[in-house]
Amino acid sequence: MFVGEELTTSIRSYRCAYPTMRSTAMNTFVTAIVLLLAALNSSAFVTPVRRANRGLSLSTSSSLAAAAAADTETPAESAVSLSSSKDDDAKNNDRLAVLLDDSLKYNTNNSSSTLVTNLMTLRQSDPMAAESYLEDILSIVATSSNRMTLIPRLSTRLSRTARLRSMSKVLDVSTPSADQGEAANNDEADDEVAAGRRRRRALAVLLRTIDKESSSGGTTIIRQIEKMAVKDAKQEDLANRLPDGLETPKYDVVARRIKAGYEIRNYEPYSVCTVEMKSSVKANDEKRTKTDAKVSMPQLSGASSFGALAGYLFGKNSQETAMKMTTPVLTTNAGMDVEDASSNGDTKEMSFVLPSNYWNEDGTARAPQPLDGSGVRLQRDEGGTRATLMFGGFANKAEVKERKAQLLTLLEGDTEFVMSDGAKITLSQYNDPFTPPWKRLNEVSVKVTSK
Repeated sequence: MFVGEELTTSIRSYRCAYPTMRSTAMNTFVTAIVLLLAALNSSAFVTPVRRANRGLSLSTSSSLAAAAAADTETPAESAVSLSSSKDDDAKNNDRLAVLLDDSLKYNTNNSSSTLVTNLMTLRQSDPMAAESYLEDILSIVATSSNRMTLIPRLSTRLSRTARLRSMSKVLDVSTPSADQGEAANNDEADDEVAAGRRRRRALAVLLRTIDKESSSGGTTIIRQIEKMAVKDAKQEDLANRLPDGLETPKYDVVARRIKAGYEIRNYEPYSVCTVEMKSSVKANDEKRTKTDAKVSMPQLSGASSFGALAGYLFGKNSQETAMKMTTPVLTTNAGMDVEDASSNGDTKEMSFVLPSNYWNEDGTARAPQPLDGSGVRLQRDEGGTRATLMFGGFANKAEVKERKAQLLTLLEGDTEFVMSDGAKITLSQYNDPFTPPWKRLNEVSVKVTSK
């Protein structure tokens, strides 16, 4: 949005918000300004939005395939357009901007659902077009940081530029850094292409988050999300981030160390399906392929392990039985590289919790058995007493190592409990891959005994 359009929107919003302050003379004056600025905002004066280069090179047809074709007055009626005409490029970009702005403001036309549906449709039919679709949205957001505005602190209720800047701030805190994404887990260089890929993934997660939010008290949706993202830095209300409707191991809190920020829990027994994160089964092995589920977030550490466990739980097992999803995902020897664990004669493992009807003593025998060659095995965890430290955001290697050291240091000063001999640090991640960092719940824990 340019200065003229920004001021036009601001004046119109002001006139609607404060009708009692309008005099006849002021009305006439403001109307004249609005008409003048509307003329300045006409197509003859508007410079097309230029796509920011984030290491993605796509054809015009791919870009246009991703653009949403919507009536400007009713954004929710938009559908994915597969047109490849160059003449439609600017028009599609404008329609996409309208959909985005309605989603960021109050989503009155359910535009966020349209954006998410378009993205999912493109991912199924043409993944490269889906990447282009995300890049087009990012280019719209990127222009906001370079635009001039007459009222820098204008509310997101009145200013489209303010809404786009708010979205840009949320993306900044949502985009994983190199040590949280591909470069950390796959030894890839942290180049511009990888950075752009992480930014687009963060955008996809944010679009889903916007689609789940609703405006409250007149606050715009993007402003609500920005407040939540900022609040995450304070690590408040972590317990409230536990996903609804998913089974999780049961425990009683034995002691709370409120000032230190950790607690002692006594867990009841439960069962898990487990896979070693360094498997002897090769990635292209036919048996492994049969048991792996498609992994939506390949930047997750241990993606192949995650896929094997998800495949087992969702029906790729001896009985072809799909089971309910549970939480959390558990990783033993957290904070260690697979190679480091192996060199110490140990293993790094990932586990999913089985549904509660398999938590009794014969549960692992009654549960659907893993397919041969999957690398998945079933085992029972006897529970016990654990010291647990909660934290939010991304559970990347550096963060887990820091939290592990923090917990162990705190335990050294505990007067009642001590770390059990040979105990391993376990990382628990409670949220699905599409949960933004400011809503994520993670824990590091270790078995303890009374002094």
